[in-house]
Amino acid sequence: MNKNITLLFVFISLLVSCKSSKNVTLNESKYYTDSIYSNYLSEYRKHNIYLPKGFNLKNNYPIIYATDGNDIKGNNFIKKSLDSLINNNIIKPIIYIESHCNQEIADSTSTTLGDGRKVKLQFRNFEYVDSDSFTKNDKQLLNRFKNHKNYFSIELINYIEKNLKQKKSKKDRYFYGVSNGAGFGMSLLNSNSEIIGTYLCFSTFGGDIKTNIWKKDLIYPNLYLIYGKEEPEFLKDDAEFIKRVYQESNSFAFIKSFEGGHDYKIWEKELVNNLIKLFPLKK
Repeated sequence: MNKNITLLFVFISLLVSCKSSKNVTLNESKYYTDSIYSNYLSEYRKHNIYLPKGFNLKNNYPIIYATDGNDIKGNNFIKKSLDSLINNNIIKPIIYIESHCNQEIADSTSTTLGDGRKVKLQFRNFEYVDSDSFTKNDKQLLNRFKNHKNYFSIELINYIEKNLKQKKSKKDRYFYGVSNGAGFGMSLLNSNSEIIGTYLCFSTFGGDIKTNIWKKDLIYPNLYLIYGKEEPEFLKDDAEFIKRVYQESNSFAFIKSFEGGHDYKIWEKELVNNLIKLFPLKK
């Protein structure tokens, strides 16, 4: 049996109002968890899929690829928000993909906080922040960042677009991440600028923003970067640095600060605002 779970079979059981397997339409939106086997990571990885009401395999949709998708059983913020925006004709229908992070503890590691407490780090931390040069002697963390980046940018994207029959170009793909997930996005933006056309990176921790090589003759993907005024000062410094980089390369960046700190409620509000800005429904 193929290691990948074929999404097309999932559709057959989920879709209603269908005349043939080639022309099926969703009567309501679907939000569910799927998985693929990653050859780069040598493990199964889960991801959530949001398909809008009216979804049809014949049509092409913008796709957002997001990090930290583990909370599908939580408040269902994504489904409720997208349903409201799409069903009320505020934004055009989109596909939303959330890659789960690996939240298992990397037992051989720990870090010390400012108050002296030691905290075990998750594999997530090494997948989102480039620590490969420091973990080359650790078998279970060897090339973890590089391999996760290949999983996300090659395996996940190819799998989704093949099975959903989406013919995508760079401009049709979007990235969304917060905190370390946003840092991962900034690393991907820098190293693989040809894959995704627009990035939403909120309260970015990591990403090697100042140590990466930035080219003045390269047009980088569009960037929406926000951070809280009550967050560490280095987030402001990173934002100012990116603003200069984008100006020098004539790339588009929308950068702003918000009142508050590292706060999911603010990120959720800002995400909705940006979705309205990016995907307005043409009257």
